[in-house]
Amino acid sequence: MELSVSLCMIVKNEESVLDRCLASVAHLVDEVIIVDTGSTDKTKEIASKYTSKIFDFEWINDFSAARNFAAEQATGDWILVLDADEYIDEENYQEFVDGLKEDNGQFDTYGVKIINFTGLYGEKLIQNHHDRVYKNNGEITYYRAIHEQLKSVDGTPLNGSIAKLSIFHSGYMNKTVAEKGKNERNKELIDKEMQESNNAFDYFNLGNEYYSQGNYEDALKAYTNAYNLKSNYQLSWVASTVIQIISVLIQLKRYNDAVNVIDDSMDLYPGSFEMVFLKGEISYARGQYDDAKYYFEEIINNSEKYNHAILRPDLKDQMPHRRLGDLYNYEKAYDKAIFHYMSVLNINKLDSDSIGKVIFILNKFHTEAEIIQFIQRNELINKNNLNYYMSACFNIGKPDIIQPFMNHNQEDTVLEKIYKLKNYCLNGLGNISEFSDLLIPKIIENLNKKQMLNIIDIYFLRKRLLEQEEFATLVEAFERDEHISMLIKLMDNLTEEPILETELFFGALQILLNYKMFDYVSALLKNKHLLTEAALAQTAAILYENDFKGEGLQLYNQCDWEVYTEQDFLNIINGLFETGNNLNAIEYAKYANLLFENDFRFYKILLENPIDDQLFNITVKNALNTFKGSIYMEKYLF
Repeated sequence: MELSVSLCMIVKNEESVLDRCLASVAHLVDEVIIVDTGSTDKTKEIASKYTSKIFDFEWINDFSAARNFAAEQATGDWILVLDADEYIDEENYQEFVDGLKEDNGQFDTYGVKIINFTGLYGEKLIQNHHDRVYKNNGEITYYRAIHEQLKSVDGTPLNGSIAKLSIFHSGYMNKTVAEKGKNERNKELIDKEMQESNNAFDYFNLGNEYYSQGNYEDALKAYTNAYNLKSNYQLSWVASTVIQIISVLIQLKRYNDAVNVIDDSMDLYPGSFEMVFLKGEISYARGQYDDAKYYFEEIINNSEKYNHAILRPDLKDQMPHRRLGDLYNYEKAYDKAIFHYMSVLNINKLDSDSIGKVIFILNKFHTEAEIIQFIQRNELINKNNLNYYMSACFNIGKPDIIQPFMNHNQEDTVLEKIYKLKNYCLNGLGNISEFSDLLIPKIIENLNKKQMLNIIDIYFLRKRLLEQEEFATLVEAFERDEHISMLIKLMDNLTEEPILETELFFGALQILLNYKMFDYVSALLKNKHLLTEAALAQTAAILYENDFKGEGLQLYNQCDWEVYTEQDFLNIINGLFETGNNLNAIEYAKYANLLFENDFRFYKILLENPIDDQLFNITVKNALNTFKGSIYMEKYLF
């Protein structure tokens, strides 16, 4: 049986993503229908490369109206709906079409798996199913102004199934959401919908909007209303609501409430790795690191048991490995940390966080040649992640690590110039003519924003260009910048003004430590008397974490206890234990335990280093009450 598929899309100002979308699908479908709701960029021009069927539609704050107008233009047997910031998994498209043929018209609509990339770099995955395929028979239409859904024109129930098709969506990455103002637009349309219907699904969508805005109290209210109004707990969005309620409670630091929701939900959703992961996440947030390891390893070691994905498929393997990497990195168990970060990269070679941490740890113990061999042996770099590895190598001040992986083709020309510029900044090596077109204030500013150059690089670049007249304009631009100007004063010890830009000081210090430029670290630290006590304590923390423990502890001694954070106390306590000053370490731990009663790390110190029965018994009692369900605490139950 032959059948035809029409792709129907509504778009507005989508020049940055439309080409990717249409390139993935236009050659697969029988026709492409584009409905434009008022673009002022090159959206229509891009669309015209793939179809002549481009229509204008006046936006009336109603997604369903626009989608129904697009459907009216379609001639295929079936309609496939995509947004511009989505793209098709081409490999399973033919399987999807074969499924339509096999079903022989018995279903009216099909849901597809939507895999959403979220977070700053698309490092998080959220999945859901949504009806995106339906018969083009004039009997099915969209309704609702936002989060539109399909219904039959005559009100009879639609017969639906799940298609063998996956769609990837990047529209909920933080940068994209901010640029397009989705939150404000969606909230306005949902408010309108709720005035008209006010049902459970509306509350779920309202909760999602509040959550994405960081308004967790209102998100919790909306999700709770959605759950209480549900008609059936087996609906897919209801399970997502439960996950979101737990996530919101974690954000609000209502950890025991979150654990209670998880425990109450385990029977409803057996095999859910997300429930186990969120228990681990709660333990991680509260400093219960032994418990956190247990839960994350439980998922990894029992993948057949935990095979039910509700909302976050990345919580099954990628995120547990990343969290374990972070835990072992924190404990300085670097071999185990590398193992888990590499496990992440075996799943997702684009995970920039794990890339950066692998390179950072390797740099602690290995030469540039050894790091290059490690990357080659594990086949880590490809054309899609080269810039992530470049950034990671730049961050440790070792640009030469990336040089062997440059392909010297046209696509890498700009990256190669940036590499040469970075090398010149740090080492004064290279021919300026090879990257002179980058030595323009606006370009340097953009490279700084993209984290290819940092303020220390610019400081060195200025020093190297001072005597070269042709770059006087660039040097002047550097010196007009308030941050660079302040850094010059600090590095050259030209000021006695209090340091108000503490983030500049901390950032410069960490970069110089990463670069192992210890003479410059010393020069910067000559200004430590210009810091407040709180800033001095943070400087001590940076030194301590970078293995300058003695220097860090000396600075801590100059600060009042009132400015210490949890980590400051832990650094001091661990330093005291390492020097055999156990009694003082316990005194610090007792005080910190009173200040930070929800941080399990201080309880553990007191439990594992008992000095008297009374303190031990009080600590056990308080820990059992505060951290209910702790696996680590089971051995202290009597």
